[in-house]
Amino acid sequence: MSAPRIALEDRVLGKLIVEQVERSAERVYLSYQQRRWTYAEFFAESQALAKGLKKAGVRPQEPVILMMNNRPEFMVAYWALAFLNAIVVPVNAGLKGDSLAYILRDIGARAVLVEADLAGNVTALDQDVLAKIEVLAVVGGEQIQPGERHSAGTHRVTSYAELIDIGSAAGTLCEPAHFDDLHLIPYTSGTTGPSKGVMVPYAQTIHTSLACIDAVGIEREDIIYAPLPLFHGMSRSMGTIPALLAGAQAHLSQRFSASRFWQEVADAKATVAVTIFTIPPTLKAFPPTPLDRSHGLRVMFNAHHDREFEERFGVQIVEAHGMTELGLTVYSPYPERRDGAAGRAAPEWEVRVVDGFDRDVPTGEAGEMVVRPRLSSIMMKGYWNKPAETTAAQRNLWFHTGDFMRMDNDGFLYFDGRKKERIRCRGENVSAYEVETVVAQHPDVLECAVVAYPAGDGEDEVRLVAIVAEGATLTGAQLGEWLETRLAKFMLPRYIEFQTSLPKTATGKVEKFRIMETGLPDMHWDRRANMARSPAAGANAETFTADSKP
Repeated sequence: MSAPRIALEDRVLGKLIVEQVERSAERVYLSYQQRRWTYAEFFAESQALAKGLKKAGVRPQEPVILMMNNRPEFMVAYWALAFLNAIVVPVNAGLKGDSLAYILRDIGARAVLVEADLAGNVTALDQDVLAKIEVLAVVGGEQIQPGERHSAGTHRVTSYAELIDIGSAAGTLCEPAHFDDLHLIPYTSGTTGPSKGVMVPYAQTIHTSLACIDAVGIEREDIIYAPLPLFHGMSRSMGTIPALLAGAQAHLSQRFSASRFWQEVADAKATVAVTIFTIPPTLKAFPPTPLDRSHGLRVMFNAHHDREFEERFGVQIVEAHGMTELGLTVYSPYPERRDGAAGRAAPEWEVRVVDGFDRDVPTGEAGEMVVRPRLSSIMMKGYWNKPAETTAAQRNLWFHTGDFMRMDNDGFLYFDGRKKERIRCRGENVSAYEVETVVAQHPDVLECAVVAYPAGDGEDEVRLVAIVAEGATLTGAQLGEWLETRLAKFMLPRYIEFQTSLPKTATGKVEKFRIMETGLPDMHWDRRANMARSPAAGANAETFTADSKP
């Protein structure tokens, strides 16, 4: 199915919800655990919440914090804020202390909707943060009583249920909105510095989800399985919103579980799954079961192409490239694709691959991908309260993605690592991504990360952190020797260490800065120290198994 044709001026979420509910009132929109909501039922609850929030003082184009784990109320609130033309500020449910206070100070929201189990993380913040909050609405639980005023602030604590009750009046609420109005201000994960609020207009939200429909071929009868956190973009922009625009169904999982993945997919009768790059390798590491081929899933989006995975599970992987700031810029409309490629530039985007001076690099060579839209309002309007960072990202009238790509003669783009993850080793630029891709091919490596380690002379050494597959045994010397026949000499890791896990964000992105902060553990393999000795010599060459504790 190609994406619905929606004129730019009609790309306003509240209006599109009302229109889809009129067409699909009795169809199922969302399922969660054992419960299902029709479009009409979901609309009724979100309308009541919108009216309750309006009575509580929420105005058009003001930011409202949503801080919840995956639960239906998140999407009810998401719809409700669209009806109010208020700005959704989804906050990572794992944040607390200074990280949470930073966002609340930066955004200055007067209203916060927070899951009961997380409410204490908000009320524990300093007085200067709480003083700005006028309404704190608690979703679920009995921890805080409606009407209470917390001693640390002047805000009124209410409940989600109370807001629904006071907003139960008849009639449809849908405040006027424009496609260029702000819809979202999600905060980036901040793996290399303080989080930045990304100002996303309605047209960008709708355009991204339409591109997902086009890339995957989502149809009205599809059921989209969304196991990733709603407070991040993928389960929304690739799951619940494409389902809405296509009149399809979304199935929300409480959280991603590798061990339960296929059973949940089968139980939900899902045909499309929202994923990230780390999910297929994780699933592939499990022993075969009858569910490998009896689940009903046809497409996973978005992850790297993996023929072995596709043949084992009977699922097609669709790859693409997108960012919070841009939405989806590069993809191959289903079922077109080229192995290893993220796709080609979407019709609404200009894409170039450039050097450090924004000059085009020759075809096939790696450079930074820069983009700009051909259509109004389909990318961010800037970073909230950060004009300097906005200007830097959009220098020379092109948005600089920070991603290295190679473009072939047919315009297909191949990911080549992050610009900030380039390692300068003995005069050569080493792509962490390229090294990781080779290491991941070792049968005993489940997962890995490559980072720079200071060499002391202004350059770097290559440091590899690997996770050993369950039941496998591996030494640094063995892995180092295996890599010698597969990597250029300047790319070979000097340091190899084994860990039981990698630090990650809630969306599964490896937080490499945390690895770099830890320094080398006592148990590591040093290529240079072992060059003149037996590969297994020395205290740093101990055998590591999946059950070992480094």
